[in-house]
Amino acid sequence: MASLDNDDTKAAILDCHICIVGAGIGGLMMGILLERADIKYTILEKHPFHNPLGSAICLEPSVQPLFRQLGLMDEIHRLSKPFGAMVFREDNLDIIGIFSAQTPLNINDRYGGYNRIIARRDLCALLAAQIPKEKIKFGKRVLEVRQNAGEVIIRCSDNSVHHADILVGCDGAYSAVRQGLYADLSAKGDLPKQDNAPMGYQYDCLVGVTDPMDPSKNPSLAGKFSEFQTILAKNADCSYWCIPLVGNRISWMVVKFHNKGRKYAEDQLFKHSGWGAEAAELMSYEFREFITTYGCELGELMDNTPKGSMAKVMLEEKFYKTWYKGRVVLTGDAVHKVLPFGGQGANQCIHDVLALTNLLVQLKSNTVPDIEELFESYFKARSPIGRTVVNMSSRVGNLMNRKGMMNDIIRKVALRHMPRWLSQIINDKWSYDRPQLECIPFVQVPGEFQPRPQKRSVYVPASLVEREPTCG
Repeated sequence: MASLDNDDTKAAILDCHICIVGAGIGGLMMGILLERADIKYTILEKHPFHNPLGSAICLEPSVQPLFRQLGLMDEIHRLSKPFGAMVFREDNLDIIGIFSAQTPLNINDRYGGYNRIIARRDLCALLAAQIPKEKIKFGKRVLEVRQNAGEVIIRCSDNSVHHADILVGCDGAYSAVRQGLYADLSAKGDLPKQDNAPMGYQYDCLVGVTDPMDPSKNPSLAGKFSEFQTILAKNADCSYWCIPLVGNRISWMVVKFHNKGRKYAEDQLFKHSGWGAEAAELMSYEFREFITTYGCELGELMDNTPKGSMAKVMLEEKFYKTWYKGRVVLTGDAVHKVLPFGGQGANQCIHDVLALTNLLVQLKSNTVPDIEELFESYFKARSPIGRTVVNMSSRVGNLMNRKGMMNDIIRKVALRHMPRWLSQIINDKWSYDRPQLECIPFVQVPGEFQPRPQKRSVYVPASLVEREPTCG
């Protein structure tokens, strides 16, 4: 990695205030990065307390150097299991094929770490613990966003008003920040037709994480690696997944496909999109008798899931062309919503907020022209990969969830006949960018295949301008 060795080039980061909407993975990670950069920020979260629902998250090697740089990798190891394999099965549990993290290519040796499988709740709790409590404001549902030449003004449902130099929307697929921004652009005739099109979805998803199960009855729970079990139902257009987590817990997911897809206007989707316990309970009855590899039916895993934490969510995918305007910028699912099956949602969101923060430390002034110039650099850096993962999302979803002659053939070829050289080319492409925060010291990245070189920023936190002897 290239480094700076001239103390005279150091400069303090511009004084500005960032407002982040959303205390999910992206919003919390952005808060941590701004905290390390000594940039003022506030996080607004619509819920009255932090209670993240959902299933498991896969942290790829591409984001692990950042966690290592932030001093969080030991905790990630404690809270997660390394991904070992994904076993695809018929609904009679016969094996279709296996995707392994060790053959034909050893991911750990090549990139310095396995994918880490962690409960979403555990990851959010770890990230939230790194942020001073007073900087996360709960019960702040955004109702209105206004901006002028000097600031952006955010009005919330509790009648509070917040002022900032920049507003960052990290509030997910049904982003209130995006809806407000797009309403203004649409009224002026400046919103691309694609961005104004109704959202649609093809999958309903039911998810949960069990309480600790008995490892004597389920020996695979105590294994070092997390071995996914993905079962394709024969007589129902759906699949169901079981994923071992630390603490003898099982993350489970049922995915149901809609042949013709469904389309709703965004405000309708917002009304139907909650991770609601009642909707989840109703949907669960359809799948309780599905058998699992743990010697029980899926219903037993549902019964061992804490009441109120089982969730139903609508899965959709869409790439948006408009990522910013004036003092407002969007990240993650707010601009590139993907299906969860390829494990890209959380990882790409982390990449977004890291790229944005690495640019924010270079902000020349708090004027709109300079802010929009920075946002354009962010868009050019991140939108190509955002478009790529959205385009891949549907194909990966079909491969992992749907039956049919073509999908069966592709699945068998990919799982049974993937040569090492092809696996390496694919994984090298995804793992070349393993970036770190550029305004604080880098850490060494393990692995045979080293990441794209980065250069330390000449702009560093004010606390480091005086005391840091070198920047490398």
